[in-house]
Amino acid sequence: MQKRKQRERAFHNKSFAEGTRVKTHKYYLVSKQDTEFYDNFLKTNAEGKSVLEYGCGTGSLINLLLGARAKKTTGIDISEVVIGQAKQKYEKEVAAGKVSFQVMDAEALEFSDSTFDLICGKSILHHLDLQKCYAEISRVLKSEGKAIFLEPLGHNPIINLYRKVTPKLRTVDEHPLLQPDMHLASKYFQQVELHYFRLTSIFAIPFRKFGFFSPLLQRLDAFDQFLFRRAAFIRKFARIAIMILSKPRNTNA
Repeated sequence: MQKRKQRERAFHNKSFAEGTRVKTHKYYLVSKQDTEFYDNFLKTNAEGKSVLEYGCGTGSLINLLLGARAKKTTGIDISEVVIGQAKQKYEKEVAAGKVSFQVMDAEALEFSDSTFDLICGKSILHHLDLQKCYAEISRVLKSEGKAIFLEPLGHNPIINLYRKVTPKLRTVDEHPLLQPDMHLASKYFQQVELHYFRLTSIFAIPFRKFGFFSPLLQRLDAFDQFLFRRAAFIRKFARIAIMILSKPRNTNA
């Protein structure tokens, strides 16, 4: 196994085994708009479908997919500790055949071609070799299927400064996505749809303990979307992008 993958696995094994992983952080308080967009997509597209949660952790999307009546959900992760905890957490669902979990390398999936109707993941692609993972996602996705990923972006200098001064919150090999990273997806998918979130909304964070936090956040979210529509060059400075990938290309043809 490559040293990069060994480091990733060791980091997540340790953080989940010790319970030291940061589960809640103040920056997630401004994630309402992108979370709703992502969740609504899954609710709309998962019913009756075979779903792969790509980089599942302990099953962060399983309850949502079960509620959306997915036919069956498979979760994969490189960490055996994480997968063990996921199996324990969803023991009844695993026994009923609704959910399964496997330790697996996301860059070398052990599934047959065209296995899944829907593939989803959150904050996983920026840990991976993008050419390899895009190729694998395209390969195992059915021709009429869709994939959705929520990922951090790496252009905003303020956010990058925060990342630099808080290195222990993430693995050393993480690489928040840049514009070329997202454009690379078009090599493997005929359709790449991008949605951007969290620009000025991060300035609501200092007011999170005040009663006007929610309406302030709502207004800043709306202002962000106005900016993204009117000035395309600003989009790359968002903190989060959601990618919807469809019409996989046959790269082996």
